Amino acid sequence: MNKVNDIYGPLAVTGRRRFLGALGAFAGTCMMSIQNAKAGFFYSTKPVAGIPQAWVNEKGSDVYRYANYIKGLRLKNVTPYMVLEPHFRSRGRTRNSLPPRYMWSRIAPTLRVIDAMASGMRAQVSELLSIYRSPTYNRAVRGRSRSQHLENRAVDVRFKGVSAYTVSKVARSIRSQGKFAGGVGRYSSFTHVDTRGHNADW
Repeated sequence: MNKVNDIYGPLAVTGRRRFLGALGAFAGTCMMSIQNAKAGFFYSTKPVAGIPQAWVNEKGSDVYRYANYIKGLRLKNVTPYMVLEPHFRSRGRTRNSLPPRYMWSRIAPTLRVIDAMASGMRAQVSELLSIYRSPTYNRAVRGRSRSQHLENRAVDVRFKGVSAYTVSKVARSIRSQGKFAGGVGRYSSFTHVDTRGHNADW
């Protein structure tokens, strides 16, 4: 009996580890599904002004749910259309998607920063170029593997008549006042803002 245990013991341990690993992965998937279901349950599927029916036809009633969530944030300078539009972009054959429901609330702090910047600069938001990116879409646009866009915490933004240099300066000024903790990245034609919880600059 001891000889059998000596021979099969390591295999049994390996088997148990694999089983427990698979069980953990399954439980994680179930938890994400439950989070998704809960997150979207309370949001209305009532049509939202400016949201094209074609988007709903393509991605289903979650388009209206997400648009109603954004509408409920009561932003002064950012519309549901502006937020949802980047989720319908393509790169080659790869189409972006809406964020999973459990990630929806993550974008609120960043959108509030963008909204405050627009009010402070008295400038219109010209375009939200990129917000959430699905993993496949992020790879297609050559985004960073740990991009905050994958977490639905980041916005790449342009303001009408305001340079990216000025926008990034304003974002860092607001951040220095303790209004948010996150990343500010200045590019030639747009500014990246995210609320990752710690400061980063590039």
